[in-house]
Amino acid sequence: MIPHNKLSISKNEKRYVNNVLDSRRLSNGSYTERFENGVCDLLGLPNGHAIAVTSGSAALFIALQALEAKNKKVAIPSYVCSSLRNACTLSNSKIHVCDIEKNSLNINQKELTDSQSDILINPYLFGISNPLPDFKGKIIEDCAQSLGAKFKSESLGTIGDIGILSFYATKLITSGGQGGMLISKNKDLIDFSRDFINFDMRKDTSFRFNFSITEMQAAVGLAQLEEFPEFLQKRNEIWDIYHSQGLNLIESPNKGSVRYRAVVKTPNANKLIKHLYSNKISAIVPIEEWELLSKTTNNAIKLSNKTVSIPLYPRLSINDAYRIANIIGEFNENIY
Repeated sequence: MIPHNKLSISKNEKRYVNNVLDSRRLSNGSYTERFENGVCDLLGLPNGHAIAVTSGSAALFIALQALEAKNKKVAIPSYVCSSLRNACTLSNSKIHVCDIEKNSLNINQKELTDSQSDILINPYLFGISNPLPDFKGKIIEDCAQSLGAKFKSESLGTIGDIGILSFYATKLITSGGQGGMLISKNKDLIDFSRDFINFDMRKDTSFRFNFSITEMQAAVGLAQLEEFPEFLQKRNEIWDIYHSQGLNLIESPNKGSVRYRAVVKTPNANKLIKHLYSNKISAIVPIEEWELLSKTTNNAIKLSNKTVSIPLYPRLSINDAYRIANIIGEFNENIY
C-alpha cells in the first residue's frame, strides 16, 4: 500500500538527538536557538524574530494572546482545521466563521468585511500562495501548511502582524512529531510570546503558560530544516508529474506556492478514494464536510465534497507518482 503520507528521516536527526542526550541539556539549549534562527534565515527575518513552541495550535493560542484577542471578534474561514476555533475559544474571543470564495480557498471578502472583525486568522491551505484579503484589523497568518511559500517577494507569515507554523508529523518538516513556531517582523510580539511561555520563577502575577519545546524536538526540527530544500525539490518533481499528466489539481495563479498537498478536484471523491485503495494507494478527503466550522457555508461544503488529496511527499518514488497519475487518469476516462 502506498501511504498518503510518509516521514522522511535521515541520519542527522538521530545524530543531533544523540548530541542533545550526550550534552545532558534537554531544554532551552543551543538547538532551540539554532532552529528558531534557521527559520528566520529561511523567511528573511532577523535572528530572534521566531519562537519555537509545542505545536501549531499552541502558536495560534499565543498569537491571539499577543494580539489581546480576549472579547474581540476573530474572523476565521469555515474550510479549515478546528485548531483555529479551539484557539479562539481558549482565548475567550468572539468567533465569526466566514465562507470561502466560490472556487477558491480564500476567505469570502464580503462576509469578512461585513463581520467587522478585529482580528483575522488567514490560513494558506495545501501550501498555496494567495494574497491577503482586504482587512483593516490585525492579521495572524496560519502557515501550518505553507512553510517557505511566498507571495511576490515576501515570505508568507511575515506579511501580516504575526505568523504561525506547524511541525506536526505530516507537515512539510517535523520537530519530532509535534511542534510549532511564531514568527513576526514585529519584535515586540515575539518578545511578548517568549515572555508568555517562560512561566517559571517569575516575580509577578501575569498570566503565562509553558509551551516550550524540548531540545530533542528542536534538534529534529533543525535537521529537517537543513534538508528542507531537498524536500521541496522532490515535492516539486512529484507535483509536476501530476500536473503534466493532466490531473485537475487545486492551484493558485500566483507564483510562490510550496507543494504540501496535491489535491485533485473531482465530482466523485469517495469513488476515486475507493478506486485508489483497490489499487493499493491511500488517499483522503483533505477537509471533510463534518469537519467544517460552519454547516451553512455553501462554498466550503461544495469544495469539501469534490476534493481528494493524493500522495505527495519526498519519499514517494517517481515511478509511484506516474502510477498514481495513470490510475486517476483511467478512473476519469471510465467515469466520463
